[in-house]
Amino acid sequence: MTSAPNSDVRLPKLDSLRLSSRPYVAAIVIVGAFATSDLHNALLLVLLVINSVVLSASALPRRFIGPRLSMAGAGVALFACAAILPLGGSTVATMFPFLVAGHAGWRFKPSISFPFAISLSVACATALWIAERNGVDGWPWAAGLFAGWPVLIGYSRRSRLDALRNARRATDAELREHALAERARIARDIHDVLAHSLSGVNMQLEVADALLDAGRPDDARAAVGKAQSLVREGLTETRRAVQTLRQDALPLVSTLHALVGDEASFETHGTVRELDTPQAQFLVRCAQEAMTNARHHAPGAAVDVVLRFGAESVELSITNGPASSAPEPVESTGMGLVGMRERAALVGGSVTAGPDGRGWTVRAEVPLQQPH
Repeated sequence: MTSAPNSDVRLPKLDSLRLSSRPYVAAIVIVGAFATSDLHNALLLVLLVINSVVLSASALPRRFIGPRLSMAGAGVALFACAAILPLGGSTVATMFPFLVAGHAGWRFKPSISFPFAISLSVACATALWIAERNGVDGWPWAAGLFAGWPVLIGYSRRSRLDALRNARRATDAELREHALAERARIARDIHDVLAHSLSGVNMQLEVADALLDAGRPDDARAAVGKAQSLVREGLTETRRAVQTLRQDALPLVSTLHALVGDEASFETHGTVRELDTPQAQFLVRCAQEAMTNARHHAPGAAVDVVLRFGAESVELSITNGPASSAPEPVESTGMGLVGMRERAALVGGSVTAGPDGRGWTVRAEVPLQQPH
């Protein structure tokens, strides 16, 4: 069977990408902020608690917090981060605005996160400017303008997550499409191998039953013999189909050589190339059908099978000469010319059949995949 396209590509788990290191960073900042800040300052303590809650909530996956609660938290964070920046001095508490901006880039769409980051930068710069005007030592007010820049980091993480999610969906869709195509191929094999042969057996048994009613036991016995012959051919074709379904790659030359056996001559021209399993199976089915038709419609005729490997395609021709004896009407067990053309369309090939100077020729051709 054909291998699933890109089925072994391993994409990072989305949940692990969403969580990654954000909760740990948030926990470290929160613990460090409480450890390095003056907890006797009531206003600073309240701001530490508010910022810790907001930062912890923003580090959680988006599915745990609804959009309304997220927007409310962003509004609270805008003022709490700006207020704690001048009060935190040189402590870890001054990291809150930068982390909140980065999480906003991950959690919200750019139409929300970028205006939020700009507002956060302006608010932090304003808070530092007011503190500077009132004689509070700390960061220069211009430093607050950089508080919103981490939003770009959060946005890049969000973009990567969305890209991985889209890649996962595309891979799943491709695998589903491949599975459906494989099911359709197996259904065609079952139909080609079993349905046609069983219909032939059923017809011969109905003929035998009618001949028995007419008092012609010898003719009925002959019809039963034809039914047995069809059963044997169906079993042989079924074994070949099952073997093909179990294989990842179909060895075209050896399979054709075993199929032809002593019933026909087999030649190979050109440099042998590997084909995809559907293409190889198509050529094998064409050879099988053409040889079956030759046995039924031109019994005793010489059959020549030639496989030609060209630069861009592979051509299989099956030619039989005139019959050496009168053919008997037998129900065909193959897929027929219509089935050949349907299979050819699936692999990008073509099939032609018609008389030539020696008898009847069936030609099947498939394109070779060019190396990348």
